[in-house]
Amino acid sequence: MKKKITNNWDLKLLALLFSVLLWLIVVNIDDPVKTVMFSGVEVKILNGNELEAQGQVYEILEDTGVVNVTVKGRRSIVEDISKENIKAVADMRDLTSMDTISIKVSSNKYANEIDDIKCDIDNVKLNIEKLKKIQKPIHVDVTGDPENGYILGSLTTNMNQVYIEGPESLVDTIAEAKAQLQVDNVMNNVSSSIPIKLYDAEGKVVDDERLSMNVEHVSVNQEVLLTKKVPIHYEIQGEPAEGYAATGEVTCNVEEVLIAGRKSIVEKYEAIEIPSTELDLSGTTADLTVVVDLEEFLPNYISLANPNDEGRATIKIFVEPEETIEISFSKEDIVVEGVPEGYVAEVLTDGNYVTNEETRLKVYGLDTILSKINQNNIKLKLDFAAYMQERDMSTPDTGIYYLIPDFGLPEGAYIKDNFKVQVRITKN
Repeated sequence: MKKKITNNWDLKLLALLFSVLLWLIVVNIDDPVKTVMFSGVEVKILNGNELEAQGQVYEILEDTGVVNVTVKGRRSIVEDISKENIKAVADMRDLTSMDTISIKVSSNKYANEIDDIKCDIDNVKLNIEKLKKIQKPIHVDVTGDPENGYILGSLTTNMNQVYIEGPESLVDTIAEAKAQLQVDNVMNNVSSSIPIKLYDAEGKVVDDERLSMNVEHVSVNQEVLLTKKVPIHYEIQGEPAEGYAATGEVTCNVEEVLIAGRKSIVEKYEAIEIPSTELDLSGTTADLTVVVDLEEFLPNYISLANPNDEGRATIKIFVEPEETIEISFSKEDIVVEGVPEGYVAEVLTDGNYVTNEETRLKVYGLDTILSKINQNNIKLKLDFAAYMQERDMSTPDTGIYYLIPDFGLPEGAYIKDNFKVQVRITKN
């Protein structure tokens, strides 16, 4: 038996080797070894928060955060692996003095049946710098123009500051934070939430995912106001000092102004009224010039529309010294009117006012007014009917009455004395 087994042992060994070789050939023909590449695998940084806890941030350089991974193994294995199964990691705890971290790749599928797995980059290269936080005011740029007849009023926001955090070198490039509001052809208040953008000193947008802000949007409310032109009205009170009179000439350097405000209020508002207390002539001996602040006389929710307008009006009231002229008349120049039927009136002389001869009186007023008086045609009228009406008299008693004459003087001319004429009323 033993002899049978050992006979031709070399042929039997050769047959065994041939069988194994044949098996390998069959296996490789049916399930050969294959290499597959997975491109664009992102490297995950582990424990990066530990660096941030030290007040530092990192930036991956030279595209070393994305690798191409090759997997070698039997075709049945590697063809059943997808890119999602491939993991590439770099642990911040393995950071070298050269600011690099070795990359480790693996597959979460068939991990023990893969012949080989590797990537085309050995290390992630980092730029590490200080983390910096700054505060910037939020500027709202309003662009466009509202509808004709409207202007922009006040603008309010729900916040006026933004906190920005990121790598020091990047944060240092930020010059301002702005938000833009569009108001073309608007007629009503505009409320909107608009994004905040960061800009460098050259006005270019700084947009980098390494930057973070505590808020991304700002809520704004832009007031839109109706405009309207209105005149300035004013009243004058008081009298100049004795011997002086207002000429009646008044000048104002502003005839009308453009106002703005809430539509419901502006539509009903007709004029700026300057009260007489602002223009008091009492005791003046020269021209009165008053500068008024128009804003003071505007109602709530209305203002001057032009921000460059000083909002002041200069009003000048002209005052001149009075002149005097002397007029004369005789008793025959006095006419009594309005005497009831059945009665007659007789002008008397009293020795103080009306005389049998010529009576002379001084008339006071501005020269321009006195020049209108015709001294050669002075007629005095006594209106007895008006006298009775003022006293509610239906019929007069006979006797002497003292009547104030109408000299027919122009407005602004007057006689200082309390001049009265004695008239006797008798029955026919």
